[in-house]
Amino acid sequence: MSDRKRTDNERNDPPGLALLRRSWLPAAVFAVTALFFSGSLQNGFVNWDDDVNLLLNPNYRGLGWQQLKWMFTTFYMGHYQPLSWLSLALDHALWGMDPKGYHLTGLLLHAANAAVFYFVALRLLRLAAPAGRGEPEAALPLAAAFASLCFSLHPLRVEAVVWATERRDTLSGFFYLLTLLYYLKACSPGEDGTRRYRRLAAAAVLYLFSLLSKGIGVSLPAALILLDIYPLRRLPAADGDWLSAASRKVWICRKHETSYRVFFPDLNL
Repeated sequence: MSDRKRTDNERNDPPGLALLRRSWLPAAVFAVTALFFSGSLQNGFVNWDDDVNLLLNPNYRGLGWQQLKWMFTTFYMGHYQPLSWLSLALDHALWGMDPKGYHLTGLLLHAANAAVFYFVALRLLRLAAPAGRGEPEAALPLAAAFASLCFSLHPLRVEAVVWATERRDTLSGFFYLLTLLYYLKACSPGEDGTRRYRRLAAAAVLYLFSLLSKGIGVSLPAALILLDIYPLRRLPAADGDWLSAASRKVWICRKHETSYRVFFPDLNL
């Protein structure tokens, strides 16, 4: 179903049904994920990095200048993760050293990741769906919900959720997924110029937040290139055509073409 037809259908829905159409599936994904991992609230801290990072480390306990300076300058235990330390500092301000509060934050973050994953999956499915195929209205949202649950309930997610030290995984993942969502929105067909660049700017800020939570976010540019090949189809599949005139407009933001021409007048954009 085309975006215009979908919009017309939703406009004719009663207000309650329109709200339900937009929100109940991601809300259900959030709730199922939170319920599935609710047992983590009974966990304590463990003798595997929790002791060094949390129990024996007073540096993150507080939101004063000294603590903030430490968070944004330290490579404690080999990681640069100031936003993860900041989230743990907020936990300490709320819960002290009660592990239940730390696990509750990790649980809610992971459930939020599952909901954001739903919107990323839904946008990818809509971009990849063949035009004119006439998918039932519920098919793609249900497929996106299934995909998000496969992501959130997979055994590989357990360590990140139930281990307090791995707050950096859930927090960086949250900003990583939001970056993908805003990038997909910005680069989808039909997106107008001003809104497109605002969304690209938002994606850049969110990506910075992901990097400040955990360095694993460095993989994102490669993921965006793959998305530009498919399903966005902004780059050709053959890498030999990546420097063509059309492809260079993908690599170099159109908004800055004028400034590029000032410094590189012979550059064929």
